[in-house]
Amino acid sequence: MKKLINKIAFFGLLLTGIIGNAQNEPSLLWQIEGNGLEKPSYLFGTIHMICEEDYIMTPAIEHSLKNTEAFYAEIDFSNQEEMMMMQAAMSVDEPLSKRLDSKTYEEFKNLLSGSLNIEIDALENLSDAAIVSMIAMKSFPCETLKMYELELLQTAMKSGKRMGGIETVSQQMELMNKAMNAETILEMLREFKEKGFESTQRLVALYKEQQIDDLLHLMRESSYMNEETYREMLTKRNHEWVEKIPEIMEQHATFFAVGAGHLGGDQGVLQLLRTRGYEVSPVNLN
Repeated sequence: MKKLINKIAFFGLLLTGIIGNAQNEPSLLWQIEGNGLEKPSYLFGTIHMICEEDYIMTPAIEHSLKNTEAFYAEIDFSNQEEMMMMQAAMSVDEPLSKRLDSKTYEEFKNLLSGSLNIEIDALENLSDAAIVSMIAMKSFPCETLKMYELELLQTAMKSGKRMGGIETVSQQMELMNKAMNAETILEMLREFKEKGFESTQRLVALYKEQQIDDLLHLMRESSYMNEETYREMLTKRNHEWVEKIPEIMEQHATFFAVGAGHLGGDQGVLQLLRTRGYEVSPVNLN
């Protein structure tokens, strides 16, 4: 399962990025209270995949997870059927060499080998979304990567917590298929060629500083984040999630782990929960 999660983990990162006027205090962990809740729930912003040396796990995070009854990520990583569906979605019948015209294929090949040391043959039968995931993972300057959702899931499973997902794999795959295509991949590769891995380094730095609003501005500037993608990946999903989260919290005190790009901004999950009457406050991670 871990090998599968490592291959698909960056899908979630590609689903983050928002810009807004709301200013939040520096924090990755937020407590949700009030509005009739008997016990507080928690919302933790992840970066999905990160180098082991940059991984943040503090007693405050562990304590918050321990004091809840359920663990919910964007999708239910404990559901084997969901994971099998995601694995199947990573492969396609039509090879890359047939999906692209000769000129585009050649540019792909040169950019992959020049910037990322990836041979295009390795991507031949991967879906566009899976190719984007592999490229994004290559932008991290380390061999050992950790995934927050997997680490939290393993801890939650050991304590017998209820597991769930805010959305399904089918919903995420439908979104990825809309947003990720050959042009998206080319834009990412061209950006890597021009700027190197500067954006990934800045992303990690802002995450470690817990500056979620600055992180969102940076993500919003990504080459793949046009207005339509922004609306589909962020605004629409944030509103859909906030329709589901209250019912989950009413049934169980829950630890939610979602991409940090969903937290901030006027249309982010934090503000949308406040608008519904919840008290949402930052938790000191130290």
